[in-house]
Amino acid sequence: MRPLFYSEKEAKAHNVGWQRIGDQIRYYKNNLGQEGRHFFSLTWTFQFPHNKDTCYFAHCYPYTYTNLQEYLSGINNDPVRSKFCKTRVLCHTLARNMVYVLTITTPLKNSDSRKRKAVILTARVHPGETNSSWIMKGFLDYILGDSSDAQLLRDTFIFKVVPMLNPDGVIVGNYRCSLAGRDLNRNYTSLLKDSFPSVWYTRNMIHR
Repeated sequence: MRPLFYSEKEAKAHNVGWQRIGDQIRYYKNNLGQEGRHFFSLTWTFQFPHNKDTCYFAHCYPYTYTNLQEYLSGINNDPVRSKFCKTRVLCHTLARNMVYVLTITTPLKNSDSRKRKAVILTARVHPGETNSSWIMKGFLDYILGDSSDAQLLRDTFIFKVVPMLNPDGVIVGNYRCSLAGRDLNRNYTSLLKDSFPSVWYTRNMIHR
């Protein structure tokens, strides 16, 4: 849980990306409060390596919407993986960003897909939980790989994957909420399709 640090000068001079930093790291309840609720502080010490540098801090290794789009583009342009992984747009968000769904399975020799059970995976309902995107990338790297186990899984199941449920929140830098300031993880039962399109369409896909 050490903070992450990125220095533009370090990246340019030494090809160094995000790195764990910080000493005397503390997370504690502070004296501020509002309506009976307490706030918390995260503090650490760190010495910047360069003068006149542009630097960034993060609590997990970032994974952006652009990272996802580039990753999916690589799959779509791969003559092997694109045969058993089909990408389409599940829906559009409030900001009209695309929510992607991947269908991963060995192509069927006939139209009868009902013999294969579906496995559904989603990630990044909370935008700040970037580690879920890295876990999803690891899963996709594996299930789209050429191992005999991956091949068996594709032969046996139909995988439906929504790799980023909350792209609006990811883009604007929210930690937990959507563009409307709502926690999508608390609205899977909502009937408000226009307010929570990604979870509504995901639930609808599961019903189908």
